[in-house]
Amino acid sequence: MSISLFEWQKKAFLDSTEKYNIIPAGRRTGKTKGAVNASILFAAQSEKCLWVDTINSNIDRYVERYYIPTMKANGIDFDYHSQKKLLKIESGYIDLRSSDRPENIEGFGYNKIFLNEAGIILNDDYLYTNSILPMMLDYDNSQLFAFGTPKGKINKHGEDHRFWSLWQNVLNKVPNYSGIQLSSYDNPLLTPDTIKELEAEILKIDPDAVPQEIGGQFIDSSGDKLFNFSEMQFFKLSEFNRQNIETALGAIDCADEGNDSYSFPVGAKIGRKIYVTDWLFSKENTNFTIPRSCQMIRQNKMSYVVVETNNQGSVVIKTIQNEISSGTNLIPKYNSGKKHSRIVLNSSFIKENFVFRSDYEPGSEYDKAMRELFGYTKDGKSKHDDSPDSLALFAEMVSKLFTSEYF
Repeated sequence: MSISLFEWQKKAFLDSTEKYNIIPAGRRTGKTKGAVNASILFAAQSEKCLWVDTINSNIDRYVERYYIPTMKANGIDFDYHSQKKLLKIESGYIDLRSSDRPENIEGFGYNKIFLNEAGIILNDDYLYTNSILPMMLDYDNSQLFAFGTPKGKINKHGEDHRFWSLWQNVLNKVPNYSGIQLSSYDNPLLTPDTIKELEAEILKIDPDAVPQEIGGQFIDSSGDKLFNFSEMQFFKLSEFNRQNIETALGAIDCADEGNDSYSFPVGAKIGRKIYVTDWLFSKENTNFTIPRSCQMIRQNKMSYVVVETNNQGSVVIKTIQNEISSGTNLIPKYNSGKKHSRIVLNSSFIKENFVFRSDYEPGSEYDKAMRELFGYTKDGKSKHDDSPDSLALFAEMVSKLFTSEYF
């Protein structure tokens, strides 16, 4: 068996003898691939392993793209049960679970536990204290590997983020803790120019996020912006599997005045996550925005679209209703309260459950919408608010349609 690891991967995953191993890392460091290779080696030595990811739909993709090619290339006997999310390797195994379905995680003991994207998974202490820690009691040699790009120092409840506090234990040399902090430059397969291109893209949106996204540092997101790059979740459309979509839905916030934008984020619901796959964001009149909206509704086979009926909204919803099939439920919503209060009230739900594209084109409508979102301030005195307002409208609809899943 000749599975290779970078020097830092070997040190972090294979050489450590400590119980708690914490690895904050920038993007593209090789943390996920290193953990996959280590878990294969552990399972091949009869270890019982657990892999926890952010969402269930990621699991089959990791198995197909990371696990299976590596095992085939090394002549390793394996058997994968997709429905059970169980990967048997030689005489050991790996249970693969997701934090969006915590009820499937509890109940077993493991030698090795891998938390991929710990910055997201550990944003809520419940999973760590009620599921992960109890599963480390059965074996004296049990180890935890928590790795991922940090998501700030404070969690969604306003408390110390668990990933951050675990890293503080490493820095303070608390017994049984070990770890390493990595930047994107620690991946020997990436060229400095490639990383600088990524830095440049992040700088356009949020200059303060570079230390986190590239350097793997925990940054304080307590500035004047309501939505910080460091708190948000992202995905690449090229890696998005549309077969996993449970429901397609969106929200239309019509332009109130001449300088406002018509904002229509389109989302795909998978589990608890809403993936914003497309975004119509334009200052054009309704001769342009209504036909585009109808086209997007048809193309995405959308089940639910909420439309704010203030001002032009009542006309827009009637016109769209006449142009689309009966398969889409158009939900009228008249908002009478203060817009800023509504955005603030829904901001935590958006940060926790909405996932945005990281690969949109600079200058595109999606790009303009994201820039407006990241420019919105906590005091509500931003010049424009159509992007965050449409997401607040979207979040309200999702939380009401699927209340039992979120509350």
